[in-house]
Amino acid sequence: MMIAPLGFITGAIAADSDDLQRLITTNQCPGCDLREADLSRAQLSGANLFQADLGGAILRQADLRSANLQEANLYNADLGGASLAASNLFKANLHHANLQRADLREADLGQAMLGRVDLRRADLRDANLFQANLGQAYLEESDLMNSNLQRAFLFRANLERANLTGANLLGADLRSANFSDADLTGASLVGAALNDTNINRAQLSNTNLSGALLQGTTLGPLVCIIDQSVNCAAPPAPPPPLLPADFWDD
Repeated sequence: MMIAPLGFITGAIAADSDDLQRLITTNQCPGCDLREADLSRAQLSGANLFQADLGGAILRQADLRSANLQEANLYNADLGGASLAASNLFKANLHHANLQRADLREADLGQAMLGRVDLRRADLRDANLFQANLGQAYLEESDLMNSNLQRAFLFRANLERANLTGANLLGADLRSANFSDADLTGASLVGAALNDTNINRAQLSNTNLSGALLQGTTLGPLVCIIDQSVNCAAPPAPPPPLLPADFWDD
């Protein structure tokens, strides 16, 4: 009979019971079978879950700070509100995972599979997303300040109202992505593919677009001055129409 300390919910799961107990007692479970395990609010800071199978696992508001999740399978896992700051998710599979409002500051997501992941309002400041696959990802209102998105794949990703100030998007594939109302101040998009991308109303002050592909890009009502970087701003609003009273003499 398996004991479930620390408030873990263990009913009706596909995880291996011995592996789950090992994780609970040692915080070390590389290569373990933890599919569909309920680890909500689990205290797993610094855990070793290298190549662990957490497909469909529930990790809502779990503490996974500095955890080793390199090459782990988190397909369709629920990590809403989880703390993953400084965690190692290099080459992890997070396809279809829920990471709404997750804390991923300084996390390593290099070459991770993040297709159709839900990262709405997630904190990704200073995160490494080098060559990550974020195709059709949901990143609305996410914070990607100073993140490394070099050569990342963001085809059809939704970054509406996202904060990308100072982000490095060198050589990134941003085709058909939505950057409407996003803040790209000081970001580098050198050599990025922006074909058919929507950057309508985006903040582009001091954004570097050198060598970027802009065919079919929707810029919206922007006035841009191209030098070593691109400075864009919305044109001033037209003055209000004169009313009949404006013609009257005092």
